[in-house]
Amino acid sequence: MRAEEIRPVDLTTGAGYDSQWALMRDLFVWLDLRLYYFYAHHQWLGPASEMKNMLGLVVTREEFEHQLARSAQMGLEEELEPEESAQIGEAQAAIALRLGRKGGADIPLLRLFERCGLDAFEQNCVILAYAAVLDRKYEKLLAYLQDDMTRKSPGVALAVQLFLPKGGDMEQYLARFAWQGRFSRLFEPDALARGELVLQPLTLEYLSGGTIAGRQGLTVFDGAAGRPDGPLIVQGEVARRLDRMMEERLPCVLCLSGGAGSGKLFQIKHLLARHRQRGVFADLEGEDWRARAGEAALAACLLDAYLCFYHLDRENEAGDRIAAPQQLVDALCAMETGRERLFLLSRLPVRARVQRLTVDLELPPLTESERLELFRTHLRDSRLAPDVTAEELAAKFHFSPQQIRQACRQAAGMAALDGQELLDGARLHAACYRQVVHKLGDLAHRVPAAYTWDDVVLPSAQKRLIQQACGHIRYRYRVYHQWGFEKKVAYGRGLSILFAGAPGTGKTMCAQIIARQLNMEMYKINISQIVSKYIGETEKNLQAVFAEAKNSNCILFFDECDALFGKRSEVKDSHDRNANVEVAYLLQQIEEYDGVCILATNLIGNIDEAFMRRITYVVNFPFPDRRMREDIYRRMMPSATPLAGDIDWGFLAEKFELSGGHIKNIVLSAAFMAAGEDRPIGMRHLLRAAVGEMKKNDIVVVREELREYADLLTDEGEQAP
Repeated sequence: MRAEEIRPVDLTTGAGYDSQWALMRDLFVWLDLRLYYFYAHHQWLGPASEMKNMLGLVVTREEFEHQLARSAQMGLEEELEPEESAQIGEAQAAIALRLGRKGGADIPLLRLFERCGLDAFEQNCVILAYAAVLDRKYEKLLAYLQDDMTRKSPGVALAVQLFLPKGGDMEQYLARFAWQGRFSRLFEPDALARGELVLQPLTLEYLSGGTIAGRQGLTVFDGAAGRPDGPLIVQGEVARRLDRMMEERLPCVLCLSGGAGSGKLFQIKHLLARHRQRGVFADLEGEDWRARAGEAALAACLLDAYLCFYHLDRENEAGDRIAAPQQLVDALCAMETGRERLFLLSRLPVRARVQRLTVDLELPPLTESERLELFRTHLRDSRLAPDVTAEELAAKFHFSPQQIRQACRQAAGMAALDGQELLDGARLHAACYRQVVHKLGDLAHRVPAAYTWDDVVLPSAQKRLIQQACGHIRYRYRVYHQWGFEKKVAYGRGLSILFAGAPGTGKTMCAQIIARQLNMEMYKINISQIVSKYIGETEKNLQAVFAEAKNSNCILFFDECDALFGKRSEVKDSHDRNANVEVAYLLQQIEEYDGVCILATNLIGNIDEAFMRRITYVVNFPFPDRRMREDIYRRMMPSATPLAGDIDWGFLAEKFELSGGHIKNIVLSAAFMAAGEDRPIGMRHLLRAAVGEMKKNDIVVVREELREYADLLTDEGEQAP
């Protein structure tokens, strides 16, 4: 075979290349010439050998002598004859001529060369590796030239010999592949370590289509072609500061911090959209963050995009969030993309040292006005039922922008599936609580809101006070923000209610009614898991409770709270001091808590006076009188319950002075007795249950006091004594 037999570059066309494949066809010609002359000058066997087809499998005497007589390896340019060099130069010039003509297509290979800043040697290496992928003929050619049938990809040594500039140092060019930079990043690192040039899948994807698709942990956003999911409604000052930072030409690292769902990614996407720029977003959660960061940096380089890393925080052994470690930040700041700005997003502020100019911005939690604006915006296409308002939702749920957006979409979707035109309070609150993630279950248990106002018997004054307390949440926005009380009350805007009364008077029931009225979840605090004999543990547990309650947007219910809120005593020893510290810390937490807190006590006299000042409402539950007890008996009977006609409600209420909790036990016990006899509930069942309840409390009931109903205590068929 002679070099003249290789197809020449086509110079007849007057236009530039209309596709990358047209360019590659001419590059194949140029590459074939180089491979041919390399073969001609570097035959590993002498011309007389008959073992050429046994490549690498047999080492003959002739081959040994031929290899021993060869000089040290050198670049192809040093060995070419003038006419050979001219032929390769003509092919290269013809390609350059067509590339310089107007009307050519946008070719990813050329964009890659430009964006990665590759010189002629590095460009040739990429062409060689890409040609081995596009045309399988190069597999055999490369295997032959490398004397190894298993090596179907070009080797580093072969590439240097093929493209080493005249007068270049081979050792220096071999070292290029060990440098960490935009050139070496185009190739698979494992293959490069073996001395092979294999293009990264991401590089091949870009060369094939001119773009890169998103995948798990990596998102590509084009601000010139797309828009973020929704408008930027709040946090306008942060957006303006980001714009000023983009307008400056100084290279810098932007560290944007804020809680989960606070809108960090949303802000950066809006920034890129306003400036019509691309961005590559990489999630660095997990142990394989280094590989994902490298992949994202390569994608940003190929797409000429800004690079944004998020989820930089880590967890320590105790499960607490800690700021991004120095090693991680150093590795990220060393990533080269060709862009002058790098974005680092994290929940906690980045405290690591950064060598470049650093801009720190923080997204603070949303104010109530901002939450209201978001709820109104995301609910503007929905019709709200009269039982819920955006103001009430903004007051209850201290959500991030993402939580508000998802909750509104979830509620609207649920209503559409159920065929409802109105969005009622139950659906909206259920959708909101689906966005809540907390760990309150470790320190408390959820109490279902099973009761309504029809189930409770209280004097009208107490009922009005509890209903007034519910209005404290519903009208919070109007009072604090529209009427300006937020300027007068800087903290302590939460709602705290103290229920005081004897056991069984309805304190827990009313707490459930409040939860139902406000459509809020309620968690009863397990006092036994809060109080600890070890110094400092009680305060730590209380801090965890209030922190989780803030995340859960629920009602905290402390039953028998006098165990925690007892009066502070004179300090006589370390035990008194620690007990007083616990009470003082709890008072502080109650005052700073921005949600709803309900406390119940049987002994109001034991509550510390300073605590009473911090309570918003105090509701005293009186022991029920005769009329109230009769009402409780009647309301405890469900409408489906069969009742006999001999029940004397007035007698039961007058004769047995019991609280509502005891009356509930009486009615339930009578119901099971009647069910066992397959009869309606009658006076006999209720009377026997009432006597049994009195005995539980060590109260003796004399038969004569039961008057005409005394015989009902005797079993049928027996005679009264």
